[in-house]
Amino acid sequence: MNKKVLLTSVAVLNTLAAVAAPTVASAATDTTSVPESSEQVSNTTQDNNKDTKVIAGSDVAEADTTVAHTAALQTQPSTKAIVQATSSGVTWAQQQAFLAEAVPMAQQAAAKYNVYTSVMLAQAILESAWGTSTLATQGHNLFGIKGDYNGAYVSMPTSEWSASQGWYTIYANFRQYPSYYESFLDNGNKLRNGVSWDSGYYKGTWKENTSSYRDATAWLQGRYATAPNYASSLNSLIATYNLTQYDGTPETNSGSDSDTNSGTVRAMKSPYTRIYNNEGKLVTNRALRTNTDWYYNRTKTDANGTVWYHVATTEWVSANDISVQ
Repeated sequence: MNKKVLLTSVAVLNTLAAVAAPTVASAATDTTSVPESSEQVSNTTQDNNKDTKVIAGSDVAEADTTVAHTAALQTQPSTKAIVQATSSGVTWAQQQAFLAEAVPMAQQAAAKYNVYTSVMLAQAILESAWGTSTLATQGHNLFGIKGDYNGAYVSMPTSEWSASQGWYTIYANFRQYPSYYESFLDNGNKLRNGVSWDSGYYKGTWKENTSSYRDATAWLQGRYATAPNYASSLNSLIATYNLTQYDGTPETNSGSDSDTNSGTVRAMKSPYTRIYNNEGKLVTNRALRTNTDWYYNRTKTDANGTVWYHVATTEWVSANDISVQ
């Protein structure tokens, strides 16, 4: 019996408007799907009527020019500032492998500088396409930070914009790190200590100045990147992949939680098996087709003693409605 990959609530099943009966899903087979909401940003504004350091609609006068985003490193940007951060070539297995390596490093760096691990991870995913970008593979540079690191750098083409020339390509040096850990530390240092002209430039990302990760991502927009949906792109990644669990505040039901269990469950409830979100609320417009098999990678037990199986990024099934294969 073949195991089925985890659902992604955007890419594998389309979320439809709620109807009387939920959309019933057959077992997933696509191992390459990624959320369509994973997006990547260009570092420069494309408003011909403004200086390139001025952000339309923002009270921030100057963006951080020490950062160049991967969209500008790998592809010639179109007039649309946003492109997908991940392609169909990034498999679920690659995503999990990246998280397995990156999470402990991000947690240590975030703790040192008192910023959000979830935000740092989302930035790394967004900027490096899950560690698959050329800059990430050649220089362990997950955030597109320019310059050198202890004299080490990677020289790469990057696209720049000016009102007089439009898009043009130059070569720039980008920091080359020994490992991802130094890249996370460098990004944490940037968030904590700012830029040369303003040490508090990223103070809105500090935990002591925020009430949630959303405050931090909102502060990054217009400063770290000029794209108008940079914050929403980060928020989407954080929500889709439940990255807040690495901040020490998992968005799950109460009760014990184990990420060491994995296997396959069969949907048994007729006419379909209901699924529930991270907060234990019924998902009204989606369900699993009866007698189909689903891969799970975590289990948890709620306060009532019910065991739950994690079959999608933000979706769970009850042990009462399935059989373990």
